[in-house]
Parts: sequence; C-alpha cells; structure tokens
Amino acid sequence: MKKFLGIFGFVAVILGTSAASAIDLRNEDQIEYTVKVQSTAMLKDVFLPAYSMSIVICVGECQFYVPGVGKVSAKGSDVVTIKHGRLVKSDAPRVAQAK
Repeated sequence: MKKFLGIFGFVAVILGTSAASAIDLRNEDQIEYTVKVQSTAMLKDVFLPAYSMSIVICVGECQFYVPGVGKVSAKGSDVVTIKHGRLVKSDAPRVAQAK
C-alpha cells in the first residue's frame, strides 16, 4: 500500500507540473508564415496564412520561432502574434466575469 501511495504521489506531481494548455498563435500580417513550435514533447511546423489564427496545445512551455521574424517562449494562456514583421507574446485578453 505504501508503495502504491508513493507511486501515486509521484505521478500526481508530474502531472501537476506539466499541464497542457492552449496557446493562441495569430498572424496579423499580409503574408503567410511557417512557425516552428518546440516543446519537450514535440517539434512541429505550423503554417499560418495571412490574417489567420491557430491554437497550439503545449505541455509546459513552448518555443515559437519564425526565421527572420523572431523567437518567443509561451505557456499557459499566452497569445503569440506576428504583427508588422515581429513575433510578440502577450497575455490572453481578460473576459468579463459575472458578479
């Protein structure tokens, strides 16, 4: 029983520290881009046509890289945007909460 509790505790800690999150990836420029997304669990190219958006599921933190544009790291509810030829990270917009 103690061994089971020890294993359960270890798994709970691992899962708690590596929760998956959805990061908005936006292209607000007039041209298309291919964004390289890397985390400890994946390496993926995401194609973004002009004025488009994609959602990237990340475990922990992901790095976003566009050659000639820039590189940022994002996690949680961050928003990664390509705008005016630059790659920037911002917080997700706040949503009004009912009282």
